[in-house]
Amino acid sequence: MNIKVNNISLNYQKLGSGHPLILLHGNQEDSRIFDRLMAALSAQYTVYIIDSRGHGQSETPSTFSYQDMVEDVASFIRKLNLKQPYLFGFSDGGIIGLMLASQYPNILRKLVVAGANTDVSGLTRKERLKLKVENLVKPNPLVKLMLTQPPITDAQLRRITVPVIAMVGEKDVVTIEHTREFSSKIKNARLMVMPKQTHDSYIIHSLYLAPTLKNFYN
Repeated sequence: MNIKVNNISLNYQKLGSGHPLILLHGNQEDSRIFDRLMAALSAQYTVYIIDSRGHGQSETPSTFSYQDMVEDVASFIRKLNLKQPYLFGFSDGGIIGLMLASQYPNILRKLVVAGANTDVSGLTRKERLKLKVENLVKPNPLVKLMLTQPPITDAQLRRITVPVIAMVGEKDVVTIEHTREFSSKIKNARLMVMPKQTHDSYIIHSLYLAPTLKNFYN
């Protein structure tokens, strides 16, 4: 399905019944990464998976910013009249989730972010170098987004009032120390380290998180 929000057309899918739950994918992916998770969660929730602007079957803008993506999701929630949905954001989707919860304090009920960073310094040195080389060899506005967007400040994190879980893989490209640090700034947040997991091993086409999300959102 397509919906026009914030002056752009987004592709999304809806499945199930119950309290609304939005799943947001990461950079250079699309909502299909949540195929198995969506099916598992749809027994208890009305699950919405969205292709972010410039991803999947959604419209591509001339420029990218996380702030535009935040406004896309806020507009999506308002247009579909979703009442304080739960939100799960992976990687860039987690960045969007944190910004959304900070700027719109009453728009979400609970938030889980996985493999999210609030500043490029939160990535491992190896990952930062890899992204810089990749963008140098073949410039990509989505890679540039990860390298250059302004950080989420401590003051912005402190404005988040909803319960939050900040997840990170034990072998993630986002450091555990960074995730611990930014989550400590959020009043109702807790850190969850996923043993033996990489950045996306427990996310993409995976059921791994279904029990944890069900337990937290209920």
